[in-house]
Amino acid sequence: MRHRYHTLLLLCAAAALALAGCDQSSQKASPENANRYIITQNNSASGDAATGSFSDANVVNVPDTVDYYMQGYTVNKDYTWTVNGSSDLPTAASSDQTYEWQSRGGEFITVVYGPGDPIATTSGMSASTNSIQVNASNDDINAETIEVSAAVTDSISGQIGRFGAFSTLTSLAASSGIADVLSQEGPSFTLFAPSEAAFAALDNVPTQAVDDDEDATSSVRADILKYHAIQGDSLTASDLPANDVETLLGSETVSVTADLVSQANIPATNGVIHKLDGAPLLPPTASVDFTDRTLADTSVTDTDSLTVDGSYFPEAGGYIVLHEGSAGGPVVGSSEYVEGPGISNEVQVYLDEDYSGESAVTLVAMPHEETTGDETLDFDPPTNTSDDVPYTLDGQAVTDEAEIEVNSTD
Repeated sequence: MRHRYHTLLLLCAAAALALAGCDQSSQKASPENANRYIITQNNSASGDAATGSFSDANVVNVPDTVDYYMQGYTVNKDYTWTVNGSSDLPTAASSDQTYEWQSRGGEFITVVYGPGDPIATTSGMSASTNSIQVNASNDDINAETIEVSAAVTDSISGQIGRFGAFSTLTSLAASSGIADVLSQEGPSFTLFAPSEAAFAALDNVPTQAVDDDEDATSSVRADILKYHAIQGDSLTASDLPANDVETLLGSETVSVTADLVSQANIPATNGVIHKLDGAPLLPPTASVDFTDRTLADTSVTDTDSLTVDGSYFPEAGGYIVLHEGSAGGPVVGSSEYVEGPGISNEVQVYLDEDYSGESAVTLVAMPHEETTGDETLDFDPPTNTSDDVPYTLDGQAVTDEAEIEVNSTD
């Protein structure tokens, strides 16, 4: 056995060439043990890796599924491998190769744990512990055992942060305050998570334009993300299609079919995540961001326009209308037709009033739906059935107000 110990480094290097997903940088030879192992997850860099002697216990924090792989190598083909106490090693469902195989003068074993695998001890999103043992009858070394536990340890917010495919979602959720909502451990959530490919389908990034006295989750960005989240019993792949389920965006509902989900049942401690590669889910109502600002009196006349920070319009599209003082106040400006569905940032709204003599004014931005089909704003309160009426959420008009401070140029 002493000679085998001296040749371990060369053998491990050779083994790495034969193992898909093997990370050579994580292998550290030790003269106390002739057997080494590697832990990978779905051959993906998004998982954790660990090496050590067979006597060490390892915990794998699972980012995407409880499927994970343990790969072992010995320098002697006469070793006996057992998994969870059994020497009857099964065949992976995704391969016609058994778990035990020989190559390059040594022996390899690959153990796959997962909900559909015969050796899985638990299923779904629960933690599981499995063991692999190696022994040989022709030496005086005690049998060595690896025990590996797979555990879901992150909330939905933490889990999406471990995926490169969710980097944009992670960033938008953090900046809009939605990450804080989805990290709560009391409720149970289902998140239909747009991937990088899904966000690439949008023309613009939804705005996060809120004033200091506003909740971060009141933005256009937050509204879009709220429409992807459901609170209550977690919906798994077997629950799809999910029809008209209420989202975090007020009482707005969403319907999701299985074909929209490219990867289902990504576990989290407070719910489940389903990956979307197509376009993000788009709400049936509009959203608008309009922030406080200071303007020169020469830029608030009835020949000027104001810039509304951002908006989202559903398929019908519409207009951003400015009301003075409150949502029920007089109309003092409107935009041209904004096409939907989509996100439109820095929308120009043309003023019908002159505020150059004022010191300050409160203006309310209100998205109106194009209902008459002529792409021209038709709105003359009191509202009648032929008007391009305001978009609503939970029975109230969608609005965002801004305090406009007017500075004299004299």
